[in-house]
Amino acid sequence: MRIGIIGAGGAARGIHLPGFRLCPDAEIAVLCEPDAKAAKTAGVEETCADYRDVLRRRDVDAVVVATPNFLHREIVLAALAAGKHVLCEEPLALRRTDAEEMLRAAERSGRVHMTAFTYRYTPAIQYARRLVEQGELGDLRTVRAAYLMALSGHVLGWRSEKRLAGSGVLADIGSHLVHLVQWLAGDIRALTATERRFRDDPTSDVEDWLAFLAEFSSGACGTFEISRVAPGRGAGITEEIFIELYGTRGSLAFSLQDPWGLLVALGEDAQDSALPLRHFDVPQEFRKLPGSPRDIHAHDRRWGYRYDQAFQFVESVKLGQSRAPSFVDGVRCQAVLDAALESAQSRRWVEVRY
Repeated sequence: MRIGIIGAGGAARGIHLPGFRLCPDAEIAVLCEPDAKAAKTAGVEETCADYRDVLRRRDVDAVVVATPNFLHREIVLAALAAGKHVLCEEPLALRRTDAEEMLRAAERSGRVHMTAFTYRYTPAIQYARRLVEQGELGDLRTVRAAYLMALSGHVLGWRSEKRLAGSGVLADIGSHLVHLVQWLAGDIRALTATERRFRDDPTSDVEDWLAFLAEFSSGACGTFEISRVAPGRGAGITEEIFIELYGTRGSLAFSLQDPWGLLVALGEDAQDSALPLRHFDVPQEFRKLPGSPRDIHAHDRRWGYRYDQAFQFVESVKLGQSRAPSFVDGVRCQAVLDAALESAQSRRWVEVRY
């Protein structure tokens, strides 16, 4: 399987390139990047400056779209029309209607499609999903979720402009948090949001902080906070995601900085009001995807799990199946992002339109 990587930014360098290099059945055929210096330092032998040159190549089976958000729709639609399988960075598009158009095009093409929600592969998230599926928490009552990071240089440039990014912190990192909670707790039915732009940056027109209350289709309630102006919460490998789920039979708490562990109250422990959450190590079978060639001890545990995304994409193409997280998941996440932005502007509750 020969792959073209479109874009040579942080996601390509930190996740996609090293991930596909671990896959014995995949080869990076070409890297497309208009910045000649960035292309040269990415470590790919063959490069080009125009993504159309990648799509014209018959020896390229699939593409990774790792460009700024405003380019996703254009490139994905062209790639599908050219018969390529597509892995696209999150958020899938600038708005839900564009994401839906991309999904419809992918389904018509018959090509494999995938959205790059990399935190889904965190071992503790995989284990948390199993606990929820097995009913260990019972019926969910409340959800607490936050994605916090310190102000980082990466928010400058295109991520600071709504026309290029869609939104600020919500599109940048909030899409990851929304997807994780949707996967663990189900769909959000309605929400009410508020946002703030704290940075004194005349070139920026996007929010730095956003929070919302949520009502889930299941009847559960939730609180979300997303910030990229939280000193001490790190950036990149050191940034933090918290997700807490509380149900009728038990609870769990996840921290991104503890990717091989969970705090839980299950069974008899959950019935004893005097007992706090206890730490459990994630079982070995959840520390990488079944069949993944990745050595779980070869990389920092706070980062290495991301490489399983490339493995799943390659396996999905082999099977001819678009498995979650597909463009379907990208659209469902985008629906929540759109609702949050609408609510923050109107200052009222908004129904999520899936």
